[in-house]
Amino acid sequence: MSDSNTPDKTERHAQMFLSLKGEDRIRVVLEDFGKQVADPDEKEWTQLLIPYMKIESVSPPDAPHPSVTFRFTVQPEHCNRLRNLHGGCTATLFDFCTSVPLALVARPGYWSRLGVSRTLNTTYLRPAPQGTEVLVECDIVQIGRRLCTLRGIMRRASDGIILATCEHGKVNTDLDVGAKA
Repeated sequence: MSDSNTPDKTERHAQMFLSLKGEDRIRVVLEDFGKQVADPDEKEWTQLLIPYMKIESVSPPDAPHPSVTFRFTVQPEHCNRLRNLHGGCTATLFDFCTSVPLALVARPGYWSRLGVSRTLNTTYLRPAPQGTEVLVECDIVQIGRRLCTLRGIMRRASDGIILATCEHGKVNTDLDVGAKA
């Protein structure tokens, strides 16, 4: 909570989806992050990606490795000078998309804020030219009270060829998780 006893942005976000289940949680996370806001202090540059993302599939939250797959179309503003998906944009896409499966298992005090990145290791294998539709498959590899490891695989939608992979480590930032000094 902020000093005025009103929820801050991350608390409002958690309150929006914790009452929901499964794919409904994922939809709300996507909608909330994709909102266009007038206040420049509230803008996040992932908003440039979300209009081109669609939920392809969502696993049950009790699956061994809860997962979400997104469909994304590479736009000109996401590309480098060679008209391929920019490496920084790929990393940002992985950062956001691999965090979303955490919403499937979140509860108050347990990943409800979706954490913050500790590591993001991206491996680029093939280019994704402008206009290419890709699938971004994301799953929870391991999750604990404080740390988790997430995995992302980006495939060309037309033939399933892997374009990039990532391993994403996150730290839980929920207020109920006390930090050691």
